[in-house]
Amino acid sequence: MDIFLLTIKENEENVQIMAEKIINSCMSQEFSVKSDIIKNGRYNTIYFYIDDCINNDKDKVKDFINFFKHYAAIVIADYIIDVLELEMAKKILKNNYCFLKPVERKIIIEELNKSLENEFYDGNVYVPYKVNRKAKILYELLEFLSIEEIINVNGFVKFRLQNYIEDLSRVLEKVVEKYMKEKEYKEFIKLLRYFVNIQEPKMDVINIVVDKAGRYHFYDKNLKAIRDSSINDLTDDLKDNNLNGDDLLISSLINIAPRKIIIHYISNIKNNEIIETIKNIFDDRLHICNNCRICNLNKEIKEE
Repeated sequence: MDIFLLTIKENEENVQIMAEKIINSCMSQEFSVKSDIIKNGRYNTIYFYIDDCINNDKDKVKDFINFFKHYAAIVIADYIIDVLELEMAKKILKNNYCFLKPVERKIIIEELNKSLENEFYDGNVYVPYKVNRKAKILYELLEFLSIEEIINVNGFVKFRLQNYIEDLSRVLEKVVEKYMKEKEYKEFIKLLRYFVNIQEPKMDVINIVVDKAGRYHFYDKNLKAIRDSSINDLTDDLKDNNLNGDDLLISSLINIAPRKIIIHYISNIKNNEIIETIKNIFDDRLHICNNCRICNLNKEIKEE
């Protein structure tokens, strides 16, 4: 007795593994299910059928076939997520982001896998995105197999899972945007590092003391407040353009290009990313101070 036919664009060995997985997932003492594989070009079709059954009750046979299709749908859903999803993502990348190099696409696919594993579909109920998309695929498969005896998996994905493909495209778009921002940031940092390295340092050492309000105070190696006109000009320019103290800090350091930068009271810094940026630009020129005589001499600044 026929159950259903499953066509898939896979090699015969993988198709055989899938057939065995489906049959083994719903073993029955009353019904013996067998499968034959029919090759047709790049596609292979699995023909599932009941080879022998102890119980000939039509209702029980019908119930078993529905039961069998349910477990088959679970295996097919896993295949779509574990195998076809990667192929679809690569195709979307190639068609929509042709400006990316092959090595960049590989990085993005790796990041996509991490994102799909960790992303939550709904922050209110904390349902993992992977669980949610599998549930959607399973629902569509069960609905399809309830009325159909033949399923072409690749065609099913293309024509019945449009919402799923759109969701995948949206997640992929976020990953690409994040990658491009990080790439632009790295290129910008590389340019700043080059600019710093080619210019002659205007100071050997600059001490930066951060007060409790997160403001930066500049001192030379002799603990004297820096009144350099370049810093004052930068300060005025930043104020005119409504830029903040972090911009002043980075711009001042790049302009002065000191051989050594020492930051005091780092815990007072409001934006922790600024330290990482300075590290990326100045590398081993940056030093973090935990407690020194400058800190002790500037307690009034710390308490401002």
